[in-house]
Amino acid sequence: MKSISEIYDVLAAKKDSFSELGEWVTTNDGTLDSPELLLADIKSQSKVATWRLWLWIMAVGSWIIESLFEVHKTEVNAILAAKTPHTLRWYSEESKKYRDGEEPQFNGNFFEYLSEVTTLPLIKYAAASEVGNKIILKVAKGTGNTKLPLDTDELIRFNAFWSQWKDAGVILECVSLSADSLKVVMTIERDRLVLNDDNTLIRDASINPITDAIATYGNSLEFDGMVRLSKLVDAIQAAEGVIDVKLVSAQHKPDGGTYAAVDMSVVTASGYIVIDYANSTINYTDNINVAIITE
Repeated sequence: MKSISEIYDVLAAKKDSFSELGEWVTTNDGTLDSPELLLADIKSQSKVATWRLWLWIMAVGSWIIESLFEVHKTEVNAILAAKTPHTLRWYSEESKKYRDGEEPQFNGNFFEYLSEVTTLPLIKYAAASEVGNKIILKVAKGTGNTKLPLDTDELIRFNAFWSQWKDAGVILECVSLSADSLKVVMTIERDRLVLNDDNTLIRDASINPITDAIATYGNSLEFDGMVRLSKLVDAIQAAEGVIDVKLVSAQHKPDGGTYAAVDMSVVTASGYIVIDYANSTINYTDNINVAIITE
């Protein structure tokens, strides 16, 4: 919001832009009028001083109106915030505000933590979906791109938090599981002028473009988003040193569950997924079209 002096400057500049008001211009050397000049000349009985005083009155009036609009805006925003509909997205965003071990307080219609609270939010990933007659809320903690489930005690406390904050009558199920697993059978054709036998770059053995591409694909997925096999193939295909990819089959397993075939896509039970390299079969073929002649 503009200050009174800033509003006065705008009005004075506009006044000085009208040639027909030349006789009311404060100075003859081209210096623009300003609040400082007005204060220095406030006791003057000249017509110019009177004119400038009226500009100041207008500036004060404009400032009062702007101030009232700011107050009104704050009040309206507060009313809207208090009436926010509890959508699926609301459940997700409120979960990310949860601070484990801190006592929340009710402030009118709001559920909030005390200002001096320094504990960081526990939940980094959250997604809510409606299944049948209940809301499934999947959550995970983690650092960087690593997603981890809540431990037993953390999940108990998180459920207690939502028992106070959820809408009355809503059946809410909070889920926090270890990553789902995906095992694949595929063939990857690689460029041996770029990749070593262990799939690291020839120029930099610390980089494995294929595993990096798979990890990047998993990290780029929206939490609780759809896992599409075609996108996984695209990610591997785009890796440096990869010429072609053929996905033969894929199977998905939730934590503690059993593997089941995946046709084109799958929704995870935990909200995220990792490749089960130990049980996957990845065959590599090399693109070498050079005949080696020995005598």
